[in-house]
Amino acid sequence: MPNDHFRFKQFSVRQDRCAMKVSTDGVLLGAWACTGPASRILDVGTGTGVLALIAAQRCPQALIDAVEVDAQAAAQARENVASSPWPGRIGIHTADIRQWTSGERYDLVLCNPPFHKGHRPPVNERMAKAKHEGTLGLPELLAAMERLSALNGRAAMILPFERLEELAALSGARGFSIARLCTVQHLAGKSPKRALVELRHGPACAAKQETMVVQLSNGAFSPVYRALLADLELHF
Repeated sequence: MPNDHFRFKQFSVRQDRCAMKVSTDGVLLGAWACTGPASRILDVGTGTGVLALIAAQRCPQALIDAVEVDAQAAAQARENVASSPWPGRIGIHTADIRQWTSGERYDLVLCNPPFHKGHRPPVNERMAKAKHEGTLGLPELLAAMERLSALNGRAAMILPFERLEELAALSGARGFSIARLCTVQHLAGKSPKRALVELRHGPACAAKQETMVVQLSNGAFSPVYRALLADLELHF
């Protein structure tokens, strides 16, 4: 998804000033997250604003706050929101989520975090901050989620499959448990590369588990993946 202007069925995203472009990971998270019952939604590290925009489309009653530390990305996210059908329901805030405060507690927190760890980050400082764990690691992110989540609030994120055990241990210490888990195979027959996780703040519960295949062995998108993104992607 490398274009500077990415079009969805109900909105468009410009991303030429964003280090983190619209990606399969981000769109998949936005489509998979269970936004339905939420009235207040928080998007952490919004980048282009794509997660906030998907949430606004999917959850017409919700008010959404989106926080982005990179000033250029936050400015572009505001422009994307202003040109969307839902400018009155999404607020973009230029801030570090570790210090950002709100008078609200959120029913759902969304985050496509800078999840690479132990890899050599890119030379570009903005790209490194967007994609590689630095000052905003999982412990700091979960601390912010705990502080901003409503009683029995939920948090949805996507991360490398190999970090799932680490997330489970860290989230448990913050009063979260895994309520839904989807392991993602980008190609049928291959090992999972990503995990979609919904955390619930409150007593532990039995997690609903599933596996999703993005592409079949013949290169076609799987029926499950197509159905999940059918109201978003133009070519579905």
